[in-house]
Amino acid sequence: MDQHSPARADEFEDSIDLFDVVLTLAENIKLLLLGPLIAGALVYGLTFLLPQKFQSTAVLRSEAEVASYMTTAAVLDASLANLGFLKDLSEEEAEEARIDLTQRITTQVGRNDKLVTLHVIADSPGVAQSIANEILKNTFAGLRPKGAELKRLETQKTALEQQISELLTTSKKAQKLLDESSPAGDNGLLAESISSLSEGGIRMQETLLKVEKKIEGLTTEDLLQSPTLPKRPAAPRKGLTAILSAVGIGFLLLVFVLVRHFWITANTLEPQRHRLDALKRTYGLGR
Repeated sequence: MDQHSPARADEFEDSIDLFDVVLTLAENIKLLLLGPLIAGALVYGLTFLLPQKFQSTAVLRSEAEVASYMTTAAVLDASLANLGFLKDLSEEEAEEARIDLTQRITTQVGRNDKLVTLHVIADSPGVAQSIANEILKNTFAGLRPKGAELKRLETQKTALEQQISELLTTSKKAQKLLDESSPAGDNGLLAESISSLSEGGIRMQETLLKVEKKIEGLTTEDLLQSPTLPKRPAAPRKGLTAILSAVGIGFLLLVFVLVRHFWITANTLEPQRHRLDALKRTYGLGR
């Protein structure tokens, strides 16, 4: 007896099963091709019935905490109130409006550049831009120094201005002494003092600018990109939705065809030669 006959029998059975699956796919080729195409076309048409959403985008040079503050209740409530969205609403309805606005807002912080990007989605381009502008305005106002912090910064600013003024006066006196001194004299120490005073003045000026910026807070000058007025809707994405629907329907049809095939063949065994002949007659592939 041939020792390889069991292995050959297994290989033959596997080839028969594979051929059986191929025959099944060929018998249902129209369904597998036309089904996804028709489904994708229908979904594409239905997307025109869905409401359009527009996205306004702003980019701000700031810190990560600013992005978090943009979505706080203080900013959102003030923005909704200024735009008139809370007029004649109860507290519960106002809360729902704020929750809805929270879902329409996304913020991102650049990992390398530390830029804050604000995205606002609304039913129309103008509304999206208006909401973004209000959020920025209320964010700027809310983060501006107030009370004790503002007083501390103003005191620091006054002290720095006085120190810079005194340093400038001292530097002028030293420069006058250097100009009036004899060229043959040893003026190295005086020149070094003037240089040191100049460097100290520059550092104080830089510190003063930072303090003044903190007092001023964020302004429109920190915007690298003001809220945009979108021209095209951000959603729904008609083409992508149709493609994903076609792929999904195609996969489901394929599963359906294979499951139905295995269910039928588990109970009956139709000769594959007859099925192949039927396919040839159907597509005119020969006798």
